Amino acid sequence: MSIEVTLLQLLKYRERYERLAKAVPTAALESKSVVILGDYGKFFTEFPDQQRIELEPFMLWFGTFAHPSLTQEQLALYRALLGRVLNEDCDPSLEVGIMERLVAAETANRVTSLIEKYNNGDEIDLYVTLRDEIERFEQNTNRKVRVPWVSEDIDSILLDDKDDRGLHWRLDCLNTVMRPLRGGDFIVLAGRPDKGKTTEISSEITYMAEQFDAYYGLNSGRHVLWMNNEGPGKRIVQRTYQSALNATMADLIRMSNNGTLKDRYADAVGGVDRIRIMDVHDFWNYEVEDIMRRCPPGLVVMDMVDNIKFGGQALNGGQRTDQLLEAQYQWARLMAVKYDTPIIATSQISADGDGMQFPTLPMLKDSKTGKQGAADAIITLGAVNDPFYASSRWIGMTKNKLRRQGAPQSPQAEVMFDGERGRLLMPVETA
Repeated sequence: MSIEVTLLQLLKYRERYERLAKAVPTAALESKSVVILGDYGKFFTEFPDQQRIELEPFMLWFGTFAHPSLTQEQLALYRALLGRVLNEDCDPSLEVGIMERLVAAETANRVTSLIEKYNNGDEIDLYVTLRDEIERFEQNTNRKVRVPWVSEDIDSILLDDKDDRGLHWRLDCLNTVMRPLRGGDFIVLAGRPDKGKTTEISSEITYMAEQFDAYYGLNSGRHVLWMNNEGPGKRIVQRTYQSALNATMADLIRMSNNGTLKDRYADAVGGVDRIRIMDVHDFWNYEVEDIMRRCPPGLVVMDMVDNIKFGGQALNGGQRTDQLLEAQYQWARLMAVKYDTPIIATSQISADGDGMQFPTLPMLKDSKTGKQGAADAIITLGAVNDPFYASSRWIGMTKNKLRRQGAPQSPQAEVMFDGERGRLLMPVETA
């Protein structure tokens, strides 16, 4: 009971009550404490100018208006408890520790209940539910006890823009119209099937990986994580080697025979394992997040978000394909913010955009607005069906919240597709 007395002492002040009361796990409290805690809120609502609960006014209200049916003996028990609570103060430094202990107690009760249901044969995915409880515990202890105020100084925030800090693109047409990528950015790269999305991603991430030391600092421990659920991952590994070294397959074989391939690749991207290809075929979204938690990301590729099995809920309980995809893309955006990393998600362009240089905003497959709303920027990789332009691709942007001041929204640029070396290049680079 002593811990509950301390809790009630902390929450008798309006400021603390309004900040912390919703985080209190009432299932872990005794019944009298639950009643008093609820009455704190009612009292503060009825008396908006009251900043602290005092014993006599509260007891008058408590016995006369809130609980008029209580006997004198019951009121005496409440008065004895409230006398300890309202006439004494506790050390505010106890606040965090008490809240964490209470949340831990409630979590233990919830986990025990889950295990009982599982043992009784209920349809429960034990891994998922226990993982959710752990995440809930972390959120309650890390967020609800502390005010999530963004207190970073504006001068510090502006340094990134002042110094143009971030991960720059290999294609200068993108650098011209958008700032470099930073933690929390969510980009969608869209193209028709078999038109070079994998090559474009490989070309860009091998260029960005080498920038990690300058942006994140030496020995940051961050990686490029490529979540692949399309083809075999070993093909992507091969592609990244080509893109990083601007090499054909024959060049790679020659370097491998000479024993120089891995060293040259490590020099090009900043480390032999800085880029990690993860085969996540048939993975759930929470399993993908587990990878991000265990391997700190500096850049994540989700290829493709649409194919990740989603265990969350669509907004408004929607069940249509577009509603589920919107929820998946919102989840991917949340991961970018949560792990302070840029995320590039690939998406297909619908048949309406086939043969177009610059597909339009509604042409993302199975989505007119859902995917689009989640993204900070949408880059389109256009291609025409004329064989004369087989080596040409067109870079457009149908959405650009990262636009540079004074720049157009979209580069509307033709680039050269070098499939043999795994790169997309500006025309001047091929001259």
